[in-house]
Amino acid sequence: MTKSDCIRELLAEYQARRAQNELELEARIERAEKIDPEIARLREENRTLAFETVRRVMQTQSVEARREAAEQMKQRGVFNNGEIRRRLRAAGLPEDDLELKYRCNVCRDTGYVGDAPSRFCDCFETRLRMKLYEDGSMAGLDEQSFARFDLERFPEEGGQRAQMKLVRQTCEDYANAFPQTRFLNLLLTGAGGLGKTYLLNCIYGRVIGRGFPAVRITAFRMFQCMRDQHFSSADAELNFEQLISTPLLLIDDLGSEPMLRNVTVEYLFTLLNERMAAGRHTVVATNLSPLQVQETYGERVASRLLDRSRCATIKLSGKDLRRL
Repeated sequence: MTKSDCIRELLAEYQARRAQNELELEARIERAEKIDPEIARLREENRTLAFETVRRVMQTQSVEARREAAEQMKQRGVFNNGEIRRRLRAAGLPEDDLELKYRCNVCRDTGYVGDAPSRFCDCFETRLRMKLYEDGSMAGLDEQSFARFDLERFPEEGGQRAQMKLVRQTCEDYANAFPQTRFLNLLLTGAGGLGKTYLLNCIYGRVIGRGFPAVRITAFRMFQCMRDQHFSSADAELNFEQLISTPLLLIDDLGSEPMLRNVTVEYLFTLLNERMAAGRHTVVATNLSPLQVQETYGERVASRLLDRSRCATIKLSGKDLRRL
């Protein structure tokens, strides 16, 4: 999918989101008016008041009379709205329950900010990066998050559940503290099926949910960026420079990417080295052990990935959850 295709798809997604916002508002209004019919009367009075005020203004020639009519409408509207909020509280509902809710209050779910010429909102840019860099195999944030993390899935035997409880807390603390984390980077290692990708997705979801830009990418898609950069591909959809510059980069399944001579190791070193030099955070999930990392990528890459002063290495062990 090209960048233009992604933009068109996202704009349609944002349009659908706005329509959903309207439907959810209608449902909240119906619920509130059913609980307290007086709310419906007050809302109808506001609508009638506005219509009557416009009619009065149009029928009078006096500037003072127009101002008086507008002021009366304003005062009555303020009173009615205050009464609606009071009744909402009494019904156990939020005061702003009858207002439109947006996932992004900056662009109000339009995807755009600023006057003409407008630009894409940060929320839109984040979603665009996600679409460009992900390969379709990554789970959605609604599926894998700290809120949905279920420790009961991990067996107690061998201390696997207790271990995962500590690991989960470490990862959540990292995501909550970002960018002021104790360690710059995290390295999640262990065999397949232990929850490394899930944890990586949890960190990503929490960080972008707090409003920070981040890029989540599989090792294979990262390799495509490297290859396109190396061969100066004119139609490259992925930008290696963005992997270097994003405040948080999360790489899943390192070690599964192709090993292309003069590309994979060299560009991985450049990526890690440049990010560390700039103080940017990186989270890596891999099935490789620290020794295998060194054997696969060499001393220079291993020294960046395994630097104990700047990277917390978290080793997961236990049974493959996909086989339980």
